[in-house]
Amino acid sequence: MTKPIVRGVIFDCDGVLVDTETLANRVLTDQLCEYGCDMTVEKTHDLFIGGTLAMVPPRMKELFGITLPDDWLSSCYSRTFEAFKRDLEPYPDLMPILDLLDAKGIPMAIGSNGPHDKMDVSLGKVGLKERFNGNICSAHDVANAKPHPDVYLLAAEKIGVPISECVVVDDSQNGVRAGAASGATTVGLVDITPANLLRDAGADYIATDHRALHDMLSDWLS
Repeated sequence: MTKPIVRGVIFDCDGVLVDTETLANRVLTDQLCEYGCDMTVEKTHDLFIGGTLAMVPPRMKELFGITLPDDWLSSCYSRTFEAFKRDLEPYPDLMPILDLLDAKGIPMAIGSNGPHDKMDVSLGKVGLKERFNGNICSAHDVANAKPHPDVYLLAAEKIGVPISECVVVDDSQNGVRAGAASGATTVGLVDITPANLLRDAGADYIATDHRALHDMLSDWLS
């Protein structure tokens, strides 16, 4: 297979740059159980991974007949932020990837379904916020969240690179669908979601972990 053109790289945030998925999923599961739903972390992951928290209340009503209170969303974010501040750790093999891209002069951006205040907390906790020079895009900045491509298109615009010459790295099915729909070369990074599901969602390539992603990008940029 011909190497893709790589003039920019756009990362999802949760599960790619910061190891938030497990923490956030645990908080969400605990909170939904408090409202009378018999949830497990596995069930919560299957229902909501790669989406937005705003989709949770209507899905809970539809699937379980449970109406979450009006302040549920703000409460969930508050509890999630506290978990991040207390327990969030950086991925041990992420920094070599960012160092490689900097050394090659490849601009980087973030395209996430999460809100900016969540990314401020998570990226700030692991020392990554300043690394992206303001090129941080949220689904709250665009008309449609993932699986629509809007946030990745905005990120490409921010770094001034055509989306067809960008690599998108995402760990969820919805994120991979967004990357594929945008026209970017899309890498599915295996975190919680298995490789076969990322491939089925449209990933052009699969990276089994951050070391594999580093090796892939290094090969493409050589």
